[in-house]
Amino acid sequence: MTNPPTSLRRLAALACGLSLLVAACGSESSTATDDTTAAPTSTTDDTSAAETPTDSDASVRTSDDSSATDGAKPEVVVPAGPAPTELEFDDLIVGEGATAADGDYLVMQYVGVRHADGGQFDASWDRGQPFSFTLGAGMVIQGWDQGIAGMQEGGRRLLNIPSDLAYGSQARGADIPADSALVFVVDLISVVRQPTVENAPEPVTELDVEVLSEGSGEVIEAGDVVEVHYIAMLQTNGEVFDSTWSRGQTAQVVIGVDPPQVIEAWNDGLLGRRAGDHVRLVIPPGMGIDDPSGAIPADATIITEVNIVSVN
Repeated sequence: MTNPPTSLRRLAALACGLSLLVAACGSESSTATDDTTAAPTSTTDDTSAAETPTDSDASVRTSDDSSATDGAKPEVVVPAGPAPTELEFDDLIVGEGATAADGDYLVMQYVGVRHADGGQFDASWDRGQPFSFTLGAGMVIQGWDQGIAGMQEGGRRLLNIPSDLAYGSQARGADIPADSALVFVVDLISVVRQPTVENAPEPVTELDVEVLSEGSGEVIEAGDVVEVHYIAMLQTNGEVFDSTWSRGQTAQVVIGVDPPQVIEAWNDGLLGRRAGDHVRLVIPPGMGIDDPSGAIPADATIITEVNIVSVN
């Protein structure tokens, strides 16, 4: 997540001023850092999109267990034999939801161990919160970008990653020596995909809320900090004036508090929704953005589509 730029400040406008907006909405990105989630983080400047692994570049095995994950931290069993020289992955549980592709924002749980001795060096489970990133954007090691592509939501996959697709000759502290092959078990909790927004046929005079797809996570209550991906556009001409997708990072907003920390339509339209919901709001004049510059006309109908990633 990131501090909102000017366009988001308009959408998540605070009555009390910018400093409180930053305090409420300005957490750092959930991308891994060296100290807390070292293993998945990319160490290269290569941000080219990863391709879905094929039989030519990855060894693929599928287990017979196709039941849904039980939400518990898994035990990682290191595959027998020497360290891999090519990426290998094994679908321990086959998901039934959306298939992860480059550009998707993924919410994951994972455990990582060294291939050499099976010792754990990192686990999102131990921190009590999942790890989120954009697939194919170079935000994680190549073994993740390549090995998670093609997973289905609700699935669990074992990744057996050679050192050159992990950290190569770079040691990552005492827990990951140089030239280490790594083994992960990853659960794909949620696939968040950039929406394609269509214009509303007519302007509206009252808020229109439509849940395009339903999630099963925590319900948003007043005062909750909500992580979102969203896109916002003008109804009249379809111009997109703000989008977290264009920045490649989610944002955090606080819903249902006084003084308000988001526009009225978001307070009304998102309260009671769940993490995982994809919500379309068609916003009438007066419930949207107060923009003295005139870039967004006072009588404009605004369309926002909001993917609710998490609720805290």
